[in-house]
Amino acid sequence: MLHILNQRVDANCATNMLRVVAKSDEVVLIEKAVQACLKPEWTGFEQCKGRVYLLQEDLASRGLIDVAKRQTFSIVDMAGFLALSERHEQCVTWY
Repeated sequence: MLHILNQRVDANCATNMLRVVAKSDEVVLIEKAVQACLKPEWTGFEQCKGRVYLLQEDLASRGLIDVAKRQTFSIVDMAGFLALSERHEQCVTWY
């Protein structure tokens, strides 16, 4: 399953998402959620190690691309986001 989070990682919906994310699931952080690159201690990064992606366009619009790259987060563009959504039969958006 693909989980899409568009709220800050300290929001209730992010906590609820982490309760149900399975080991085979992937997570894309979009909109406000890309600010997670400013909080590398967020438990979601460890829980979903290697399966969390930040949307490049939203990082760029917030001036956070360099921050995310320094932290070595996985960044996807819109084409990569589309590829992730095609790879999963189910997607759920948390907002």
